[in-house]
This record gives sequence, structure tokens and C-alpha cells, in this order.
Amino acid sequence: MVRAYAVILLAILIVPLNSHAEILFEGYSKILSGDQHIGYVVSRYEFDSKKKQFISTYLLKTGKGNGEVTESLHAVADSELAPISYEYTTLAGKDAKTIDARFKAGTLSAVIKTGGKIQRIEKKIPKGTFLSTFLVYLMLKSKDGLKSETNYEYQAIAEEDAAIYKGQALVGKEENHNGFKAFKILNTFKDSKFLSFVNERGEVLGTNAMGQNITTELVADPSDATTGQSFSSTILKTLFGNVPAGTTNVVSRNEKIKSTPSAAPSKQSGVPQGEGTNLKAQPQKSGQ
Repeated sequence: MVRAYAVILLAILIVPLNSHAEILFEGYSKILSGDQHIGYVVSRYEFDSKKKQFISTYLLKTGKGNGEVTESLHAVADSELAPISYEYTTLAGKDAKTIDARFKAGTLSAVIKTGGKIQRIEKKIPKGTFLSTFLVYLMLKSKDGLKSETNYEYQAIAEEDAAIYKGQALVGKEENHNGFKAFKILNTFKDSKFLSFVNERGEVLGTNAMGQNITTELVADPSDATTGQSFSSTILKTLFGNVPAGTTNVVSRNEKIKSTPSAAPSKQSGVPQGEGTNLKAQPQKSGQ
């Protein structure tokens, strides 16, 4: 019953994906509490070349039975990553919350539904404010780009409560993370600190919620993230338009190359990285 309700919520909120969208990143990450596998995240970033819009979509699942939590987001921003709209849903047991937000002329208008209560909010947002889901892409597009020893201060909208918070991302030196080169980024947002390991393409290879003992790890095979967890292809199809293959990322590409005997190694464990921070490097059409 709970799962059916989640599907209904997603069907109401999520706009079908545009066929012109090119996939910048798509992957499955497993969520760990210590050494225990407790859930997974399916994430996709796209760029619609026709509408000149960035799209962020994710589904998060943790727990089982009455303790199961489902969270989803579908967010849209313009070519400069200024917010256009987003739909957020969370379902914890029988408790549901949805946020339908729109942005126009520097104003955020949102309808928040929690249980049987409806709240409508409208507020001006300061220039330069963006949706937090696009932080890495804002850093890639910034004057300094994504490079070591940089300090990126920002203010962003936390999609889960439609509120604006100040944040800081400190980019450390490039280091080895599970065999891949990645920048270690310390992010402070909403009075919480977490580490992200991000490569030069803006692909998040892993995260660590400091003080909570919760980590995520990007995996090559989706089954490594979903095995033993609650899984619904129906929910994924409703949210993403299909069941994501999870192959548009460096970890998956590397695994594919390793399984090909004739593949020649490159600078990152056999994975072609491209040059600079080209956000549209090696795109893939949505739905392929």
C-alpha cells in the first residue's frame, strides 16, 4: 500500500522527460551505515539542448518495512543554473510530504503538502541563489572551476524544505578514491558537514556524512546497490521515464574497459576523461 501511494505521488508530480535531454551523469550508489548496506541512490543529470535547461533527478531508498524511507527529486534550472522548478517527495512509513515549487522573476512560489495539511509559500530569492542539487555544476561553471585549494561560498535552496541556507565548499587536493582521481570536497550546509569525492567531470564517486557514519559509494553494477533492498522498476520508470542503466559514469566505463582485453589504459584506470570541465562530455540521449 505504501509503495502504491509513492507511485501515485510521483505520477502526480513528475513531468515526463524531454527527448532532447542528453545525459551528463547517471549512476547507482549504495548507502552504507558503517559496513551495513542500508539503501541506494539512483541519480541522473541531464542537459536539454533545445530548452537550454539542466535537469537533476534522483531516487533515494533506505530501510525496510515500516522503516522504509523513499525520497525523490526532479529539478530544472536554466543554462546558467538559475532555478526554474522542482518537485520533491518523501515517504517515511505512512508519512508523506511533497513540495511543488516554481520560480519566476526572482520569486519562489511553492505548495507544501504534509499529511493532510497544505501550506503555500511565496518569497523573494537573492540573486545567485540556486538549487542545492546543482552545486557541483555551479562549481564547474564558476570562474575558478573545480580545482584544488579553492573556497566556494554560496547560498542555495534546500529542496526538502524550500528554504535558503548559506553554504561553503572547500576543495582539497586531488587524491585517489577507490582507484580514481578525485577532489576531496568538504561541504558545510544547513549546519551539517559532509565530504564528497568528485572527479574533474563533476561525477560524485562517494560521500561521507561526517558524524553520522553514513557513506555512499558509486558502483559499476546497479545490482551492487539494489540487491537486498526494496526495489520498484515502476517507481523508477515513473520518475525517470525508464529504468536507468546507470552506465554514464567513470566507474561503469572503467569496469567495461577492464572486461575488454584489447582496451588500452588511460590516465584514470583506463577511463577516457576528456579535457577540462566540459559539462556535456560524452553525453547520452535520454531513454537509450
